[in-house]
Amino acid sequence: MIGGILALGRKLTLQRMSETVEVGVIVERTDPDTGNPVRTLSVEHYAGVGEIKYPTQHVSENATQVGQQQAEASPLLKVPADGSGAAIRAGDGVHVLASKVDGTLVGRWYRVRALPQSGHVTAHRFPLEEVT
Repeated sequence: MIGGILALGRKLTLQRMSETVEVGVIVERTDPDTGNPVRTLSVEHYAGVGEIKYPTQHVSENATQVGQQQAEASPLLKVPADGSGAAIRAGDGVHVLASKVDGTLVGRWYRVRALPQSGHVTAHRFPLEEVT
């Protein structure tokens, strides 16, 4: 019973994954012609479908200026729970290559903050921080 429900949940979750991502070790260098910073991956740990999700937003009680509050988003990377993302590690870089639903995600870089929850899950959810 649980196996059937879990398989259905994984199938539905996979259908909602709208981004194409690559994940691996970030290398930053300077383009010798332009002097601009260039970020790439030197070792790829995962490439394929995923979902970048901003499920929560924390609003700080400490106002930075009168009447202002600081908000902090907690993005996640969801990848299929089929084992394809098993090589993803804390500290890896995540580069969004394409998105079917949000073009503003394309080209963004994130860093994996920790390993995902495991067990009876419909997707592996890695906590992220955006790299600017």
